[in-house]
Amino acid sequence: MKAAAFLLALSRRAPTVSPSRDSLADARRFILAHGETGEGRALRRIINLLATDEGAFSEADIWHFSAETLPLVAALVEARIAGIPYSEAEWSR
Repeated sequence: MKAAAFLLALSRRAPTVSPSRDSLADARRFILAHGETGEGRALRRIINLLATDEGAFSEADIWHFSAETLPLVAALVEARIAGIPYSEAEWSR
């Protein structure tokens, strides 16, 4: 599934907006703290998909995320679709 369809699926599960001011930085902090958990690995996979634009999102990925993390994932997808505010280099770190 493409990013826009994935975003719609996310919004059905987590209709709230992320309070994050810098969703990519917050996601990276989450990965540093929880990177070896299923949720951390799933978040890393989503960021890699967003950074490379290669591969497809899976609706099954959504079920790896907690209610607190889902809005953050949605904010990342929204940022990538909009093309802002992160550069290609920031996505690829």
